[in-house]
Amino acid sequence: MLYDFVNETGYLGLAVRLKRLSEAMVHSGRQMYKELGEDIEPNWFLIFKLLKKYEQLSVTEMASKLHFSHPSVITLVGKMEKAGYLHSSVDKSDSRKKHFRLSEKAHENLPRFEKIWSAGAEGTKKLFPEGSNFMDLLELLEVQYSKQSFKDRTLNELNQ
Repeated sequence: MLYDFVNETGYLGLAVRLKRLSEAMVHSGRQMYKELGEDIEPNWFLIFKLLKKYEQLSVTEMASKLHFSHPSVITLVGKMEKAGYLHSSVDKSDSRKKHFRLSEKAHENLPRFEKIWSAGAEGTKKLFPEGSNFMDLLELLEVQYSKQSFKDRTLNELNQ
């Protein structure tokens, strides 16, 4: 394996390593969809799955369920609506709010997409030794950072 300075930084480089891994996975996902002739983006699966489960949601509801920022969800649903995978309607009680649902095009393509996503999940699962608890550790990391931020943890260490 090639020398990697970021690895030398240990826990301090955790965010960089996670971001680097995420970017590599998204880039590879884009290449895969292109090779398969699919006109979707790697992170769209979240909205497809969310709206399959809940049928119709506002941007605020999606952001809350995904723990994403409002602008991030607006960008996602905007691209998906432009590609014809979502329909939106204005809320009758609040004209500033839009509700999104999967379009007919989305429903037609969903079985094929779900097959791809399932294969992706299985391929990723095989990266880890059987019985590995990586997903549990990742959840623990997310929970711990939701309780106390990197900033607060660092300041606590400085003040000890």
